[in-house]
Amino acid sequence: MIRKRLIRFKKDVVENNITIVLPRLINKLDSLRETVVDFLNKHHISEGCVSRIELSVYEAVVNIIEHGSPQYHDKEIHVECAVQNHEVLITISHYGDRFDITKAELPDIEKHYKSGKMRGLGIYFIMTLMDKVEYSHHDMISTLKMVKSI
Repeated sequence: MIRKRLIRFKKDVVENNITIVLPRLINKLDSLRETVVDFLNKHHISEGCVSRIELSVYEAVVNIIEHGSPQYHDKEIHVECAVQNHEVLITISHYGDRFDITKAELPDIEKHYKSGKMRGLGIYFIMTLMDKVEYSHHDMISTLKMVKSI
């Protein structure tokens, strides 16, 4: 018997935040993006901010899925999106090895494109599109917090 793994959602009473729990499957990324965008649009976040947040969330989660250790493939990813105090706060947590994106060296964007590379800019996008990015790791849980002022 094959079990389908679905994205689960939890909303708080005042709907200022949403929590999305998803499996480490690339085919769930479109649903994640749609859910985050719908949530932000309901809060009347500007189109520019929505686009920056959408891309940052996508890149962070795709990096977890594509670069995470195979031993954690069955562990879910938790994405929380909250609107508070003129900010959007995104918290992404997952079980896995430590990798602090805030310490990664950002590529020279011109050299990157001139070299013909088509991938490898996810961390660059996150670090440049979001206003604040923090990383922590405790008891095998990695947590990435991203803030965008609105």
